[in-house]
Amino acid sequence: MKSLIVLFLLIPFYPVAEPAPWVNDILNGTIIKIPVYQIDTISTNVLYLPMPFAKSDFADTTGVSRLQQADILSVDLVFTDYPASNSLKTLNAARFKSLQQLIPFIHNQFFTQWRMIRQTNGKDAVSSEKLMHGFVIHYRSIPTGVSIQKELALVQQTTMALAQIKQKPVLQISVNPVNNAKTSKKIRYWDEIYGSSAPTTPMFYIKNRPVLQIADTVFTTFDPSDSMMQVPYTIALQKKILTRQQQIKFQKAEQLYCLLGPPRKWADEGSQTATPIAKSLPLPDTSLLHSLQQQSFKNALLVVDVTASMSLYTVQLLHWLQQIDTLHAITQFACFNDGNDIPTERKILGNTGGIYIEPYSNMNNAAVLMETAMHRGSGGDTPENVCEALIQSIAACAACEEVILIADNWAPVRDIELLQQIKKPVQIMICGGTIGVHPDYVTIACKTQGSLRFTDGAITDFSALKNGGVMQIRSLPFRLDKSGKVLVANLSHQQ
Repeated sequence: MKSLIVLFLLIPFYPVAEPAPWVNDILNGTIIKIPVYQIDTISTNVLYLPMPFAKSDFADTTGVSRLQQADILSVDLVFTDYPASNSLKTLNAARFKSLQQLIPFIHNQFFTQWRMIRQTNGKDAVSSEKLMHGFVIHYRSIPTGVSIQKELALVQQTTMALAQIKQKPVLQISVNPVNNAKTSKKIRYWDEIYGSSAPTTPMFYIKNRPVLQIADTVFTTFDPSDSMMQVPYTIALQKKILTRQQQIKFQKAEQLYCLLGPPRKWADEGSQTATPIAKSLPLPDTSLLHSLQQQSFKNALLVVDVTASMSLYTVQLLHWLQQIDTLHAITQFACFNDGNDIPTERKILGNTGGIYIEPYSNMNNAAVLMETAMHRGSGGDTPENVCEALIQSIAACAACEEVILIADNWAPVRDIELLQQIKKPVQIMICGGTIGVHPDYVTIACKTQGSLRFTDGAITDFSALKNGGVMQIRSLPFRLDKSGKVLVANLSHQQ
C-alpha cells in the first residue's frame, strides 16, 4: 500500500486550464439550433477543420496556412444535439483549446463573428456521426492583382453579353442532339469566361446528380443542366463526388470547378456568325437576382458595394438592370470601394472616399461606373464605409423616393457611428451568408425604418427590437443595446 501511495505522489499534477475569457463568452452565449449545417462557399473562402464525433482533436488540418494573411470573417463551431440532455460545454471547451493551439492568432481580428451551431438531426450516435463536427472558418485572402482582374473580367464579360441583348434573352435548348446537330453548338461556360485555359483548370463534370446532393450552396432557381459551381477540394472529397482518378488529378488544388449536367447546346437561329457569348453568361449564384426580381422600385437610388469578392453579386445586378424599365425604376446609381485603395490607417471617418455617383441611364453605363470603381480600389481591410456612401448618395439625389443598398453581409460597417445622418429608409439587399445577418445591417434597417431583403422574403417590421425584445433573423437572435446598436442576443439561459 505504501508503494502505491508513493507512486501516486510521484505522478505530476497538471491543473485543468480555464478557457480564455473570450472562449467563455462564446461557450456561455447563444447556441444556434438548425437541423443540418451546410457550408456556404459563395463569396468567401472556406476552411473546414473536421473533428470526430464526441472528440476534440482535429481529423484534418490541411489548409491552415492560408489563414496567415487572411481576414477571418466567421468561425462556426459545428456539433450535434446528441445527447440532447447534455450541454456539451466541456467537450466544446476542449475543442476551442485545440483550435487555439492550432491557430494561435484566431482571435486577433475584432470583426470575426463567432457562432455555436448545434445540429438537431443527430437523434442517436449513428446518425450523429454522419453529421459535420468541428470548425468551419470563412475567410478572405488579401486581394491580389490576379484576383482583382478575375473579378473585373467577370463583370466585363457579363456586360458585353448583356449589351447585345435588346430584350429579355430567350434561350433555345436542344432536347434532341441528333435533330439539332446542324444548328447547335456545344460550349462550356468555363471556356467562355476564362478562354483557352479551361483544359488546365481543376474542373470536373457530373451528370444526373441533383444540385442539392452535391453542393452546399443554394441553386434552387437553377436548372441543374445549366450550372457551374466552385467547391473546395476537401468538400468534394467529403461529398464523395470525385472519382478516384479525379482525386489523384486534383489533389494539389484548393478549389475545384464543377459543371453540372450536360453542356448547354445553343440554337444559332440560322446565323453561322452568332457568338454564344452574345446570348448570356452563367450566374455562379442567383440569390440577389431572385431577390431583386421580387421587388418593384420607382424613382430609386441604388447604392452598390463593389469591393473585393462582390463580383458574384454585381453580375446578378447587371442581369436585373438589363431587364427592368430603366425610365422609372432607378434614377440614381452609386457604387463604392472603401477608399480607392488608401491604407487603412489613413481612412477617415466620413471622409474615406471611393464613392462614385451619377444619374442612371442604362445597364451599360452603370457597368462602366462599377468597373471604374473596381479599378481604383478593392476595399483593403474588411470593414467598409457604407454609411458615408449612403449619406453622399442620398445628398446627390434628394428627390429619390427609395434607397436600395446592395450590401456585403460579411463586411462590418466601418462608420456605423454616422448612421444618424441617414434620413431615408434603406432597403438592404443582403449578399452572402445563410445564417443570421451582420448586426450592423440590422442596425441600419431598424434605425432608418428600412428593410432587410433575402431570397425567401423580407423583414420590414422591427418593432420587437424597438420595444426591448429579441428578434430572430435567419436562426440568429438580435437585440438592441443601450446605445441603440443591434447586437446578437445572449439566450444561453434558454438553451
